[in-house]
Amino acid sequence: MNFWLTLYRAASVAFAILAVVAIVCAFLPKFRQNQERQRRINALEAENPLKEEAVKNLRKQQEMFATDVKYVEKVAREELGKAKAGETVYRVGARKTNDHQPRRK
Repeated sequence: MNFWLTLYRAASVAFAILAVVAIVCAFLPKFRQNQERQRRINALEAENPLKEEAVKNLRKQQEMFATDVKYVEKVAREELGKAKAGETVYRVGARKTNDHQPRRK
């Protein structure tokens, strides 16, 4: 009778171990997926203040475009290369050219 009791206990322990392994195998992919999502959330939360600052700057720039004529003129001159009618613009510095394209006469 001792043999059957030992076999019963060994089978119970094996079943318990098998149940634990099955549970771990069932939930391990979800656990890893949750960890990856948490890493992504942390990265996005770290990026969020930078984006908020960019939006704040763009709103400020938009307000300046709507209200400040001198700012609009400054941006047109410096960033877009525009000039007033009758004005001569002199540029100092390297000129960008495409050497691989032939010049047209």
